[in-house]
Amino acid sequence: MALMAVFTVTGTWAADNLSEKAMDSVEKGVDIRRETQKKETQWFEDKKKLEAEYTTLEHEFEKLLNEENELILNIAQLEGGIDELNASLKNIEEIASELDPFLKETVAEIETLVENDFPMLVAERKKRVASLKKTVQSNDVTVSEKFRRTMEALFIEASYGNSVEVYQEKIQLEGKTLLADIFRLGRVSMFCITPDNRLTGFYDRVNESWKPLPASYNNEIAAAVKMGTKRRAMDFLTLPLGRMVAQ
Repeated sequence: MALMAVFTVTGTWAADNLSEKAMDSVEKGVDIRRETQKKETQWFEDKKKLEAEYTTLEHEFEKLLNEENELILNIAQLEGGIDELNASLKNIEEIASELDPFLKETVAEIETLVENDFPMLVAERKKRVASLKKTVQSNDVTVSEKFRRTMEALFIEASYGNSVEVYQEKIQLEGKTLLADIFRLGRVSMFCITPDNRLTGFYDRVNESWKPLPASYNNEIAAAVKMGTKRRAMDFLTLPLGRMVAQ
C-alpha cells in the first residue's frame, strides 16, 4: 500500500510537469505566431510604402524626362535664334558701314544750307549742326541714334520752308544798327520793320545784306508782323517777293 501511494504521487507530478511544458510550448507558439503576424503586417505596410514611393519616383522620372525633352527643344530653338541674330548683326554691320558716310554727307549738306540760307536763328542752327557733327563722328553713339538725330535735324530745317516766324534782332540797315521786327515767310523772303513802323527792308540774298524798301510797304509789312504774331486775322498782303530771288 505504501508503494502504490508513492507511484501515484510520482505519476501525478509527471503529468503535471508535462502539462506545464505543453502549455509553455503553446504559449511560445502563440507568441511566435503573434510576432510573425506582426512582422508580416509590418512587411506589408513597408511593401505598400515602398510601392507608393516607387510610383512617385516613376512619375517624377517621367516629369524630369519631359522637362529634359523640353529643354533640349528650347536649346535647339535658342541656337536657331542665335544664328538668326548673328546673321542680323552681320546685316546691321553692313548697313552701318554704308550708312555712316551717308550721314556724314547729309550733315555736311545741312551745314552748307545753314551757311548759305537766310540769316535766321543763326546761333541756334549752328549749335545744332555742331552737336550733330559731334554725334555722327562719335564711335560711342549707335548708328540708330545717329540716324535719328540726323533725320530730326533735317525735319527741323525742312519745317522752316513752310512756316512763318516773327522775332526781334539787331540788323544793319543803310549803315546803321537798328532793332527791328523780322518777318520770315518760309524760305521765300525776310522782311524787317522798326518798332515805330517808319523803316522797312528786305534781306537781299545776292548781296547778303539788308536793303531798304519804299515807305509804301510799311503798312503791309506791319500787317504781316501782326499776322505772324497772331495779333491780326489772316488776310491778303502785297509784298515784294520777286526782289528776293537770287540771280
